[in-house]
Amino acid sequence: MNELISRRDDISLQDMMTITTAAKKAEEEEDVTMRVMLLQLIDTAASAFNLAFLTVMEAATTS
Repeated sequence: MNELISRRDDISLQDMMTITTAAKKAEEEEDVTMRVMLLQLIDTAASAFNLAFLTVMEAATTS
Protein backbone atom coordinates (compact mmCIF):
# COMPACT_ATOMS: atom_id res chain seq x y z
CA MET A 1 0.00 0.00 0.00
CA ASN A 2 2.81 2.40 0.88
CA GLU A 3 4.42 1.66 -2.49
CA LEU A 4 1.25 2.74 -4.29
CA ILE A 5 1.06 5.96 -2.31
CA SER A 6 4.75 6.62 -2.93
CA ARG A 7 4.36 5.95 -6.65
CA ARG A 8 1.31 8.24 -6.78
CA ASP A 9 3.30 10.99 -5.03
CA ASP A 10 6.16 10.54 -7.50
CA ILE A 11 3.76 10.85 -10.44
CA SER A 12 2.27 13.99 -8.89
CA LEU A 13 5.74 15.48 -8.52
CA GLN A 14 6.57 14.58 -12.12
CA ASP A 15 3.34 16.21 -13.31
CA MET A 16 4.12 19.32 -11.29
CA MET A 17 7.63 19.51 -12.78
CA THR A 18 6.23 19.03 -16.29
CA ILE A 19 3.74 21.84 -15.77
CA THR A 20 6.44 24.09 -14.29
CA THR A 21 8.79 23.35 -17.18
CA ALA A 22 6.03 24.03 -19.72
CA ALA A 23 5.21 27.34 -18.03
CA LYS A 24 8.86 28.42 -18.09
CA LYS A 25 9.18 27.46 -21.75
CA ALA A 26 6.03 29.42 -22.64
CA GLU A 27 7.39 32.45 -20.76
CA GLU A 28 10.70 32.21 -22.64
CA GLU A 29 8.85 32.00 -25.96
CA GLU A 30 6.86 35.11 -25.02
CA ASP A 31 10.14 36.92 -24.26
CA VAL A 32 11.52 35.93 -27.66
CA THR A 33 8.30 37.07 -29.37
CA MET A 34 8.45 40.39 -27.54
CA ARG A 35 12.08 40.92 -28.58
CA VAL A 36 11.29 40.14 -32.21
CA MET A 37 8.35 42.54 -32.20
CA LEU A 38 10.47 45.24 -30.57
CA LEU A 39 13.20 44.80 -33.19
CA GLN A 40 10.60 45.00 -35.97
CA LEU A 41 9.19 48.19 -34.44
CA ILE A 42 12.66 49.74 -34.23
CA ASP A 43 13.35 48.73 -37.84
CA THR A 44 10.06 50.24 -39.00
CA ALA A 45 10.72 53.48 -37.13
CA ALA A 46 14.23 53.73 -38.58
CA SER A 47 12.91 53.10 -42.09
CA ALA A 48 10.22 55.76 -41.68
CA PHE A 49 12.80 58.26 -40.42
CA ASN A 50 15.14 57.48 -43.31
CA LEU A 51 12.35 57.87 -45.84
CA ALA A 52 11.28 61.21 -44.34
CA PHE A 53 14.89 62.41 -44.23
CA LEU A 54 15.49 61.47 -47.86
CA THR A 55 12.25 63.17 -48.91
CA VAL A 56 13.24 66.39 -47.14
CA MET A 57 16.77 66.29 -48.56
CA GLU A 58 15.45 65.67 -52.06
CA ALA A 59 13.00 68.56 -51.73
CA ALA A 60 15.79 70.80 -50.44
CA THR A 61 18.10 69.99 -53.35
CA THR A 62 15.43 70.62 -55.99
CA SER A 63 14.50 74.01 -54.54
